[in-house]
Amino acid sequence: MKLNRKIKIGSRESRLAKVQVEEILDLLKKKGVRLDFEQRFFKTKGDKDKKTSLTTSPADDFFTDSLDKALLAGKIDITVHSAKDLPQSLREGLDVLALTASIDGTDAFVGKACLKDLKRGAMIGTSSLLRKRSLKELYPRLKAVDIRGTIEERIALVEKGKCDGIIVATAALKRLGLAHLIKDIFPWEATPLQGQLAVVGRAGDLELEEIFKAIDMRKDYGKVTLAGAGPGDPELITLKGIKALQGSDCVFYDYLADKQLLEYAPQAEKIYAGKRKGEHALSQAKLSSMIRQKALEGKSVVRLKGGDPLIFGRGGDEIIYLRSHFIEVEIIPGVSSATGIPSQLGIPLTARGISSSVAFLSGHSEDESSKRFKLLVIPRADTLIFLMGLTKLKQIVQALKKHGWKKATPMMAIAKGTRLDEKIACGTIETIEKLVTKEKLEPPVLFIVGETVKFWRKNKMRDENILYLGTNPSKYRNLGRIIHFPVIEIAVKDAPSLKAQLLKAIPGTDLTIFTSRYAVHAFFKSLGNNDSVMKSLRQMAFAVIGNETHLALAAYGFTAGIAAETETSQGLWKVLKEKDIAGKRILFPRSSLPNPFLKEKLTQLGCEVQEIAAYENVKPAKQDLPRERVDKIFFTSPSTVHNFLESYGRIPQPWQILCRGPLTDKALQEAGYKTNIQVLD
Repeated sequence: MKLNRKIKIGSRESRLAKVQVEEILDLLKKKGVRLDFEQRFFKTKGDKDKKTSLTTSPADDFFTDSLDKALLAGKIDITVHSAKDLPQSLREGLDVLALTASIDGTDAFVGKACLKDLKRGAMIGTSSLLRKRSLKELYPRLKAVDIRGTIEERIALVEKGKCDGIIVATAALKRLGLAHLIKDIFPWEATPLQGQLAVVGRAGDLELEEIFKAIDMRKDYGKVTLAGAGPGDPELITLKGIKALQGSDCVFYDYLADKQLLEYAPQAEKIYAGKRKGEHALSQAKLSSMIRQKALEGKSVVRLKGGDPLIFGRGGDEIIYLRSHFIEVEIIPGVSSATGIPSQLGIPLTARGISSSVAFLSGHSEDESSKRFKLLVIPRADTLIFLMGLTKLKQIVQALKKHGWKKATPMMAIAKGTRLDEKIACGTIETIEKLVTKEKLEPPVLFIVGETVKFWRKNKMRDENILYLGTNPSKYRNLGRIIHFPVIEIAVKDAPSLKAQLLKAIPGTDLTIFTSRYAVHAFFKSLGNNDSVMKSLRQMAFAVIGNETHLALAAYGFTAGIAAETETSQGLWKVLKEKDIAGKRILFPRSSLPNPFLKEKLTQLGCEVQEIAAYENVKPAKQDLPRERVDKIFFTSPSTVHNFLESYGRIPQPWQILCRGPLTDKALQEAGYKTNIQVLD
């Protein structure tokens, strides 16, 4: 490819700047692109002023101003920069045409001795605020001093004894053939875009855009989506959030996001980010770096964040960081705990004649490293919401009193709001501390202050503790406070063996039946991403039991044409017998536990049914029964009945028995429990 005109390339005058232009031309040449060009040189503010320290935050275009003006005036067609020198926002009318791969993103130490051999107080030259902070953190015995100038001028300062060493970009030394001067490589993450080159041109110059696309690595970047997971209840995520998970290659999630949401991304790599106070699995810097790396690999990355991604979190920091690396970021709003938790409890944050204003506050300051607590500034508002304030409750109460809030003002604390294990302490500003201690609330805790708290009505059913023995407690949260105590676990059968069985059974199958989400996951995980198999599946019909199985199937991009709302085999049969399925070939991946009902009924219709055990119900190790009070016990399947009685001998007499479906009821009856049983669909 050859451009039919001579282009004018602008750069700074230093030897490094000239080498960088040669590097761009060489990259183009390797892609079969040859340019007829002339080179013009400019001095920027940064070149003329070598006294101003970069730590004083000089103008954003300190190293690009004269080049930018020349571009806009049409005096040159493109400029070549060290990408790290670009302004955060380019001037209107300019655009980055290409961003090259980094030849080295690290910082190097050049000195007369290695870092470990330097004496305390040794002077290390740098004008970068980031480098100064990093040096102070990792090498507190060394002293950072301001220096400015070209690479050669800075190296000369060491040779003249003006300083004991300098910090410089490794890439710059390599480009200048000075890598032999490197004594050490620093372990920290350097300035964004270090080692990369940027080609800047006029926005809308389609001809040059096409030319430089050949060396623009951004075309191979993935995308990062910051998605709100909602306040806790997995059903409160948005549809757009679900779609993002379904299309993701990698998901970073924290403890505020319900793990059940990860089932929407069975194909994705999952990485736990932690983020609970005092228990961070990853530092914010490490997390951001890992997200960036996944995007650079071309992956679709979802950062799943509790609540809304941009309310009292580090979402803003992540946006700035990713954009500084030219990585596309999409934001999917979420239901914030600040609004979702009060709403679910029936507490309006504003109400006519009671509250016309609301303020949201974080219980934590930006710098939590300080041991001294700064008194919170309480803004004027009728209703206050405090997030992340459990460990600072005493100080919050003090601040409220100091700002004139009456001691009798209603105040409520909600721990793990909208979740199964939600706990509430409701009182006043005067009593809330004792109530929180009494109820033993654990984070995350939301506080509501104001007269609208009086809208709350205590749900008597929430006072009943239900020992839930199955694997999916969230759908029964309306029955009371769920204590999840699973006595069954799901284990997928040997994947290679299952895959072989499924691949043999799929050809010629008319209908596949799924009676649980576990069967769906086992089915698709064992098959993997095989295009020819997926093509065969798209010619097939699917039947499912219940909404959760339907959603699990949808997560893999398939829709069930037949769905039974009644979540039993009998319920599915009632729907199936009304369909034209006589004589059809049916595939039935299921649990290893026998339940002949569906196969017998379908066989009677002349169907050819092939059952394949896709997963097993495994009995977990015995654990002690909860110490807290139990009012009801919920059996979800015959296996939960058998496993519980095998481990604990009997059902304590005061407990009311709940069970799901007639088969579970039958198992209880056969075990001698014939009364005090409530059967649920």
